[in-house]
Amino acid sequence: MDTAVLAGRLPARTVWDETGTVLVPGVLPPERFTALEVEASGRLDLATPHVHEHTAAHRDGSFATPVHCAFVPPGPVLESLAYDKQLLAALRATTGIPRLVPRGGAVVLYREGDFQGLHTDSVKSTVTVSIALTPDLPPMGWAPHLRNADGHQLSEVVAEHGMFPGEEPFTTLPHPYNDGSVRAFAGYHVPHWRPRMTLPAGLLVTMSFMDL
Repeated sequence: MDTAVLAGRLPARTVWDETGTVLVPGVLPPERFTALEVEASGRLDLATPHVHEHTAAHRDGSFATPVHCAFVPPGPVLESLAYDKQLLAALRATTGIPRLVPRGGAVVLYREGDFQGLHTDSVKSTVTVSIALTPDLPPMGWAPHLRNADGHQLSEVVAEHGMFPGEEPFTTLPHPYNDGSVRAFAGYHVPHWRPRMTLPAGLLVTMSFMDL
């Protein structure tokens, strides 16, 4: 059963705790989406490579495996969205987390062959919001059954399944494209990954929100 159906039957916090993800509808009108696309495309020369080869559990409780991509710093359109009061109110309502505060955002640039291995986000990402700026962007890998797993457990998962697990109970999580919605997920608590990019390039907005 998808999160939209669950959200109609259960309290928002229950859905969030059970699934770790929700689609937030009606928060990104077409003109704002287009402005994001134009801004990101015009700032690609500012992309900074984000490359490391280690597997490690970090002091804040997050976990990392090798990654190869680039980050484009936010422009005024993305900054405005990351701190938008309407979006924040919608996230608080749909996740059932009333004390969320925004922590900013960036655009992730994946060129062909780029990837992010299995990882969890910074402790500042109680809720991570993603927006695909590339049509048909492949979904990310998703492991809700490993919610709150510690670094030792995740290291064992990588040793057994690799940093791009592919079989059940591992699954995938798609990102909406220009339908007015955004994908919210428990970036710090649920491991996720992006297999090697098969498109010439892909752009993904990412924003972080922290529970105080």
